[in-house]
Amino acid sequence: MNLNGKSAVVTGGGNGIGRAICLALAGEGVNVAVADIEADAARGVAGEAAELGVQAIGVATDVTDEASVAALADAAWEAFGSVEILVNNAGVAQNSMPLAQTSAQDLDWIFAVNVGGAMNGVRVFAPRFLASGGPCHIVNTASEHALGVPHLGGGLYTASKHALLGLSDVLRRELPDHVTVSVLCPGIVESTLWRASERRQETFGGASPAPEMAGAFMSQVGMPAEEVAAAAVEGIRQGRFFIVTHPHAVKFAQSRWEEIGRAFAEQAPRREGDERYDLEPIMQRMLAGRNPSDE
Repeated sequence: MNLNGKSAVVTGGGNGIGRAICLALAGEGVNVAVADIEADAARGVAGEAAELGVQAIGVATDVTDEASVAALADAAWEAFGSVEILVNNAGVAQNSMPLAQTSAQDLDWIFAVNVGGAMNGVRVFAPRFLASGGPCHIVNTASEHALGVPHLGGGLYTASKHALLGLSDVLRRELPDHVTVSVLCPGIVESTLWRASERRQETFGGASPAPEMAGAFMSQVGMPAEEVAAAAVEGIRQGRFFIVTHPHAVKFAQSRWEEIGRAFAEQAPRREGDERYDLEPIMQRMLAGRNPSDE
């Protein structure tokens, strides 16, 4: 995609990776609607983007509320006339704890933001992208944990990012060629994700103190958000599905595949006639309205 002159909407754009993506896109001549649950943060980043010579607006948005996301879309189209890029970046994580100690509200909150927020973006923006007929792109920010990196103490976050990978993989196959999809899978990044509990909505239990030690670790060892943003922008330009940033993560992905491969070799090796259970041709027959027995 040729980025210059395009317009983008970035959720969670008020800080961290989202802010860096907004500014990186603006540096490429992309108009930016900065969406964030913190209105002041959204407006502040929009001001930074505007200084780079593009149009920019800040919009207070709660991605768990589809009506709020729809209002964001309306504001972006009104400001720019069109939108070609959606970055579903808003995300939260609970304070570190074993899965057995998490609450139902923790689960609801993390999935409502990380998965439900992305789906609200898809439901609102994808129909407009389809109708445009021109090149459009959707980025869903997942994590290296979606690729197989275990996150002890962050099981709900990990599960939500696995869900985003699955969502993105299906979405790219359902959309026409002019609407492409990426899943951004960074590792630890210099960001304010550790402060997510301070912004937790009342619906999901309200705010709570953030762990200062986590913040210290992220600020000291996290990859600069600008590096992740540069990879994201290049991924949009190239139409890449996987956008990855932290090289060590590949060993976990390889280890996962090796374990899966061993499981199939031991428990379900290929055998004559097993093609009847192959889901891909089965789904093709279903989509074509053919009977299950059709060959």
